[in-house]
Amino acid sequence: MGTVYIFRGKAASGKTTLADMLARKLSIPVFRKDDVVDALKMTKDTNKELVNNEVCYNILYKMIQTNLDINCDFIIDTIPADRNNAKFFLDRLDVKNNKVFRFLIDCSDENEWRRRHIERLKNPLPHEAFKSLEHVIEHYNKFDITPFDGEYVVDTAYPVEKCFDDIVKIIRN
Repeated sequence: MGTVYIFRGKAASGKTTLADMLARKLSIPVFRKDDVVDALKMTKDTNKELVNNEVCYNILYKMIQTNLDINCDFIIDTIPADRNNAKFFLDRLDVKNNKVFRFLIDCSDENEWRRRHIERLKNPLPHEAFKSLEHVIEHYNKFDITPFDGEYVVDTAYPVEKCFDDIVKIIRN
């Protein structure tokens, strides 16, 4: 039986930081859509129409399902924050014979979350498409980002070390 750790949440909530910390602690890989987007955008002469969420999530799905089928331990970072899109993606996965921990990473301190986005806007990575703080807020106001049943909520308004300790406690119980 493999163990899968799923991280979902808004951009700049701390998903990648916590996923990377857990990956180092457990010595397991992380699969993230942002890596697929960055790789596609780095490809010379890539048709910009091709680089979209559907293509990236389909690639990510295939990589994840292959590892689920062989019962590997791994982390999934960047499942859609929106409940409807997350459900659509997660429902495609056949997780039988695997233990699954699902985390919703959120920052309840709106000022801190906005500060993180302002910092990101200064030097955006290829996958970071937001053009302004207003664009970020408008984007997330369209979605339902409430937790699923059985999904653990980690509030990154607290120090990252406390959040990580909370995750470790959850997976050890």
